[in-house]
Amino acid sequence: MKPQNELALVIAYYLSRFDKNGYLTLGYKSFNEAAREVGRILDVKPNTVKNMRDEFDPYHQNSRIGWKRELRGSRLKILKAFQETDDETLLEIVKEILYNIEFKKSEEYGDIRTLFGDKKQGSYLRSPIFILRGPTGKNAESLFMKHFQNTTQPVKGKLIDCRDLGSGYDFEIQNENGSYFIEVKGLSLSTGGILFTNKEWQTALRYGGKYYLVIVKYISVSPEIIMSQNPTLKLKAQKNIYTTLQVNWTISNKILSNLRM
Repeated sequence: MKPQNELALVIAYYLSRFDKNGYLTLGYKSFNEAAREVGRILDVKPNTVKNMRDEFDPYHQNSRIGWKRELRGSRLKILKAFQETDDETLLEIVKEILYNIEFKKSEEYGDIRTLFGDKKQGSYLRSPIFILRGPTGKNAESLFMKHFQNTTQPVKGKLIDCRDLGSGYDFEIQNENGSYFIEVKGLSLSTGGILFTNKEWQTALRYGGKYYLVIVKYISVSPEIIMSQNPTLKLKAQKNIYTTLQVNWTISNKILSNLRM
C-alpha cells in the first residue's frame, strides 16, 4: 500500500469514528469538503477517502451504516490499533498528518508505518495490541521522566519504561518495598478530561495504593505535574462501552479540577 493511502486510512477511521463532529472539528463544513481537502493534501481521490470511511462505519455508531463486509487486513490493523487510542490523541495524530509538513520525519509516522507490515491477518490478531501515543502523551511521559530524575516522586526506586508492553501502565518503579505502577496522562491546557482504557482502569483497581496517576497540564506552556495515588478510589469515572467492543473509563474536567498534589 502506498504511504499516502496508509495515512488516508487513518483519516478515514477518524471521520467514521466521530462522524459530523470529526470534520467540523477539523474546520470543514461538510464531509464532502473534508474528503476533497484530505484528498488534495494526501494526493488521493476524494472518493477513496469516502470508501475507506464507509468500510469502518459498521464498527461505529452513526446513521450511515449499510452493508457490512469483513475488513481487509490493512483496515483491520487500523481498527485494532486505534480503538485503544483516546479521542484527544487521535485528533492530534490526524492534525499532524494533515497540517504538519514535517510529519513524515516524525516518530508518529514511523509508528503508523509499522502497522502495515507483511504479517498475515491471523498472525496480527494474535500479536499484542499496538497503542499509538500522540505528541501530547509523549511529551507528558518525557516530562514525568525528567521530574522523576530530579525529585524521585512519587516514590524512590528504579524507573522502568513499560510503555510499549501494553501492560496497563506506562512505568514501573522498583524498590525494596516492591513495585509501583505509574500511568501518565497529558493535557495541552489546564482543563479537559482524561481517558483510561479498560485495561488501565482494571490494572489501577488491581494494584490500588501501588498505582499512581500522573497528570501533566500546560504541556506546551508551563508544565504542571499532579499525582494521585490509587486514582480509582479517589476519582469517579464513567464507564463507556462502544460497538468496537472497546471499554474505557473517563474522568471529567470537573472532577480533575479538584485534584491537587
